[in-house]
Amino acid sequence: MDLISILFIFIFGTLIGSFINVVALRYNTGQSIVSGGSKCFNCNTPLKWFELFPIISFFYLRGKCRTCQSSISKQYPIVEFLTGIVFVLVALRQYRLWPLYSGFSDGLMYSLLFFLFYSFVFSLLLAIGLYDIKHKIIPDGFVYTFIILSLGKLALFFYCNNFILSTKDLFDLSAPFVLFVFFASMWLFSKGTWMGFGDAKLVFGIGALLGFVSGISAVILGFWLGTLWVIVMFLIQKLQKNTGQSLSFRSEIPFAPFLIAGAIIIFFTRFDLLNIGDFLNLVY
Repeated sequence: MDLISILFIFIFGTLIGSFINVVALRYNTGQSIVSGGSKCFNCNTPLKWFELFPIISFFYLRGKCRTCQSSISKQYPIVEFLTGIVFVLVALRQYRLWPLYSGFSDGLMYSLLFFLFYSFVFSLLLAIGLYDIKHKIIPDGFVYTFIILSLGKLALFFYCNNFILSTKDLFDLSAPFVLFVFFASMWLFSKGTWMGFGDAKLVFGIGALLGFVSGISAVILGFWLGTLWVIVMFLIQKLQKNTGQSLSFRSEIPFAPFLIAGAIIIFFTRFDLLNIGDFLNLVY
């Protein structure tokens, strides 16, 4: 894939990332997510067109409102940049898989549709993660949409295989239920102190999207990333001598962003963290 195409896809991704910021800020607030111009949260001044370019405008304005000079959250360029990167990675994945699609008469259309599908799914996951960071809750509308899309992809895969299921396929089919039961049990036994029920719904979708081996790897990686973050925040707290509050997964930080980060990383790398795939191959 040439550099111009990669740059174009990255820019397109940053535009979607800008929209994700809007969705996370306006969803369930009574504001429309598709209409109404952007404004400064401090002085309520409508933003001009040149203040709305993803990433570029933030640095052009030096991270401050042009009118009142209040600081602009770094969330905006970070989300825009991450979305651009994810779109590029999805495009490169589809490009790498082109020999597979080229064997079909409508291979180009299939490849494009899967690019749009995965781009939308990961945009939705980024919106879920951002919303959870800001509000400490996973919105049902987002997570149910993610579950439906993931189940649709799983059903399409089985349909293409004429519903002839191997042992591996049966494990993939069980993945969303296995992960859901594990997280729902943790939520139930802890009465919501360890994690929220929204996390259980989220991993159901992750299991359907990634399958058994990658789904478990994504969850494990999510736990590792979450644990690492807690340790880092604890050390920072100690260095700042701010020990008045204890740090835990649910009281201080949401868990969904780590699960989502794990799912995205595993999707593109296909790391089998526990070598479950090798074990299943030996057994079956």
